[in-house]
Amino acid sequence: MKLRTRFFLIFSILAIIPLLILTQYSYVRYRDITYERMDELSENLFQNAVASTNNVLSTIQTSISYLTFYANENDYSVIENLRPYAEPDPDFTSYDVFRTTQHLNAVFQNIMASYDYITGIYIFTPSDVNFSCSQSANTIRSGYSPAGQNWYENTLAQNGHFYINSIMDPEMFIGDVKDAVYFSLTINDLYTDEFLGVILVSCDPEIFDLSTVNTMPDSTLLYISSKETNYTLYSNIDELPDTFASSDLQVRKTDLTVNSLELTAAFNYDSLYEEFSLTSALLLAVAFTCILFFLVLAYVVSKNMVRPLEELSRTMSHQGKDLSFYSPYMNRTDEIGTLYNEYANMLEELNASIKRDYQDKLNILDAQMKSLEARINSHFLFNTLESINSMAEIDENEDIATMSLALGNMFRYAIKTPSEIVTLRDEINHVKDYVSIQSIRFSNKFTLTLNVPEELYQQKVLKLILQPLVENSFYHGLNYCTAGDNITIHARKEQAVLYITVSDNGQGMTQDVLEDLRSKLSEEASFTELGHRNKQGIGLKNIHSRIELYYGKGYGLSLESSPGNGTSITIKIPVLQASAGSPDAETKTGR
Repeated sequence: MKLRTRFFLIFSILAIIPLLILTQYSYVRYRDITYERMDELSENLFQNAVASTNNVLSTIQTSISYLTFYANENDYSVIENLRPYAEPDPDFTSYDVFRTTQHLNAVFQNIMASYDYITGIYIFTPSDVNFSCSQSANTIRSGYSPAGQNWYENTLAQNGHFYINSIMDPEMFIGDVKDAVYFSLTINDLYTDEFLGVILVSCDPEIFDLSTVNTMPDSTLLYISSKETNYTLYSNIDELPDTFASSDLQVRKTDLTVNSLELTAAFNYDSLYEEFSLTSALLLAVAFTCILFFLVLAYVVSKNMVRPLEELSRTMSHQGKDLSFYSPYMNRTDEIGTLYNEYANMLEELNASIKRDYQDKLNILDAQMKSLEARINSHFLFNTLESINSMAEIDENEDIATMSLALGNMFRYAIKTPSEIVTLRDEINHVKDYVSIQSIRFSNKFTLTLNVPEELYQQKVLKLILQPLVENSFYHGLNYCTAGDNITIHARKEQAVLYITVSDNGQGMTQDVLEDLRSKLSEEASFTELGHRNKQGIGLKNIHSRIELYYGKGYGLSLESSPGNGTSITIKIPVLQASAGSPDAETKTGR
């Protein structure tokens, strides 16, 4: 990925992610506030509708109660006028009925004049004498008896409470029946509690009109229904729209002051939310515009920032043999100018270095030619050792013959082996040559024990890592055979790791010396340490550094020792597999 693209992505992410988070937060917060506002509006509308309906019901109750006790100056009250008709077979004349009708009509007309929503008043007595007065309401059929009718029986069952209905007996009225809301109530004598009859008041259906309080008629359904008859007395929507059937509706219900009535309000929140959606759409549009602006800004900024680096990279890629360099960016005083000037200085130093290196190579070639003239040929050393071995065999001196042969093998293994990777068998044979020499020197006072499975002899290992450890055990552990007499080499393989342990039964070392050696092993390898060793453990560091540099971190030497219990040094290296093309080639698996 190009640097310009990376900068563009970084700037875009740094700008867009906070903007998206802010937009998301603002949108959710605005939506929550909107719903809170809709809840508040719907609750206020619902409470206003409840208050308005209860006020109408209270007014009707007041008017009917007033009607019951109303009387003119010279006439009896309604209750007093009805007492003669309380018995099924009373003693009254037609003239008495006429006089009572005149008195009650006067009362009824005064009441209807005071309350314009009352369209008719009807009283039904136990003696089947009915009194009525109506303006635009329905007219009672002559001789009509309400006994046994549902509305009449339900009114009696209310025990002095209002019974409300919109459907009356069709045989009750003459001609076409007009829509009305009927309130019926039993009339009892205040003093004797005697049943005097039932009063029926018809009211205009618009009495429950809630259009004045319904400020959201397109999104709100208000209806008043009777819980007893399940009949709807009022609804602001004649036919329910399809949007209400598939919308998020919030429904509120409550009982009115007349217990048989219930007010229900259904609020279409989807429709209400559309009224607030313009602001949310504007919010999203602003956010989208800001995102586009930041993308363009990020592109321009990343392009201007990276352009000097792109030009420098292009120059470096096509520098060629001409090492001269100049750019207008070198006049800048910021980091870009420093980078250009440093590159120009580097080219100048490189040009000078090439000239010096050319002269140095000529001098080195001349020195190498002179060194070759004074160098001892390695074949002369090997041939001389073989001659000594032959002479020792002729003189039947077995120790000299063995030592010269072993020493020749060691030199040949160290110098002539073509690869740095050898088999474990070759490395152990090298150790055996060393041990055979030391055994002769010290009259076979120590032994070498090999605990190596046969299948591990062909495993590939780094050359010259075992013999220095055996030599270290011999000198420092056994102390020239004065502190111990055995050195053991143990090998094992666990999954893809080979462990080789060189241990002795010598004098061991103190915890301070052990920690010092471990500290040296943990230090970073440097070139000056390779090929050096001394009695302070630099030989161990040499082997550890070679293994770590070749195989990688995690491989090398680990030490365990305690005074009087000997020392164990374990080599950890990965298992190497020989490649198919060459038996000496290898593939590192542990790095």
